[in-house]
Amino acid sequence: MTTSALNSAFFGIGLAAVIVLAGWVIKDSPSSISKRAAPVRVLENAETVFIEVKPGDNAADIGRRLEAAGVIQDASSFSLLARATGAERGLAAGEYEFEQGTSVVDALSRIRKGLTAARVVTIPEGLRIEEVAGLLERRGIVRGGDFLAALGLLQATPANGSSLLAARPPGAGLEGYVYPATYSFSRRATAGEVAAAMLRALEERFTPEMREKARQLGLTPHEVITLASIIEREIVVPGERPLVASVYLNRLRMGIALQADPTVQYAVGPPPGTLGLLSYWKRELTAQDLQSQSPYNTYARPGLPPGPIANPGIDSILAVLNPAQTSFLYFVAKPDGSHAFSATFEEHQRNVQLYQR
Repeated sequence: MTTSALNSAFFGIGLAAVIVLAGWVIKDSPSSISKRAAPVRVLENAETVFIEVKPGDNAADIGRRLEAAGVIQDASSFSLLARATGAERGLAAGEYEFEQGTSVVDALSRIRKGLTAARVVTIPEGLRIEEVAGLLERRGIVRGGDFLAALGLLQATPANGSSLLAARPPGAGLEGYVYPATYSFSRRATAGEVAAAMLRALEERFTPEMREKARQLGLTPHEVITLASIIEREIVVPGERPLVASVYLNRLRMGIALQADPTVQYAVGPPPGTLGLLSYWKRELTAQDLQSQSPYNTYARPGLPPGPIANPGIDSILAVLNPAQTSFLYFVAKPDGSHAFSATFEEHQRNVQLYQR
């Protein structure tokens, strides 16, 4: 049924409208920051308005506010539909952005789903902090330099209710702790609020059960995130995460250098804090690159690097905590981006000849 059909049936609260709207659910909304604002703020073009839904507002309050701003035509219709569908018990507080002339159905749907007035940004897995900062600036969320500065301040005060940050080694930065996800931020969100929301998102997802699993594997949370960041940069095929994790964990247990190309890319890449680059990852590594004495070069130094090289997603973190049970020690990339895995150097050499001639 179309929105216009629902609107025409709405005034009598027809059964069809009730059935459609009763099926709405509140989405698992992304991290959101909102500041208190004036109840109604009309933009200069008189076409888009911002409406604040305050905690405790009922449907009648919201309907009157929407009608006064020209968003809907009839406040009582909004209130009646909210009551008939049970939506009035789930109206989410926040600042909403509407076009004038929005249908009652659409207005009620957005407020029930918590689709606030926001700038939405998706942070992909595997980006460096500087890449995240550049993305935030391009999307008009906050300036990239302000975001990095905010992270610097938060790095100095890790006890801000975050046990995950507080457990980092002394002097460790926040690379790896900016959680990749889709976020919606208020237009008034500060760089500090944006940074705090992204750090808090990882804190919430790295559960106590996951930390206990890390302890059983002999890893600290920081080491889990570090290894997950390498896996995030290494894989092309998502299903290979547990296999790649098994290779690296096997090598760590046996004292064999990880020899992970992404760590060398990070080692020879631009220094932390560098903004505005088109690429932060060198595609073709040279023999000289592999001899870099950076602590992040896992060809030259055994064990894990000092910290994450990028910001991993939850799937790579879970792959470290739940690796495939294999004897693999090697893998080589195939032309399609997947990998061939092997347990012996001889088999690995054959795979190299087969897939990288």
